[in-house]
Amino acid sequence: MKPAQISDLSAVSEAIFQKENQRLRPLLQAEARILQQLARLDNQLAEARTDSSESEGYRVTGTDVLWHRWESTTRRQLNLELARLRAQKMDAMKDLRTAFGRKQAVGELKAQLLNQARRRAE
Repeated sequence: MKPAQISDLSAVSEAIFQKENQRLRPLLQAEARILQQLARLDNQLAEARTDSSESEGYRVTGTDVLWHRWESTTRRQLNLELARLRAQKMDAMKDLRTAFGRKQAVGELKAQLLNQARRRAE
């Protein structure tokens, strides 16, 4: 393989790796956002439990039932979205690992060709 070819191959493998890395970034950010929302929901649930034990009107008006229904629905939606994102993330990570492996292989091939060229020059 000629040095120009390996340089081109190296540039292409690096570009593919960067593309796959950029594809993964928004998925990681969305996952972090959903995890924050779930943590906030957990905090609200703990706060609601504390408040409901102190306030009798909360139960009498049925607000507790409505709030728990909303909390349950919201948690279900967030967990479904999180599962969907994690499935996409796993696919993106598989593609990123493949691109990284190719990039590493091309880098090793390039190093071997450079070593061979140096030996011939000596």
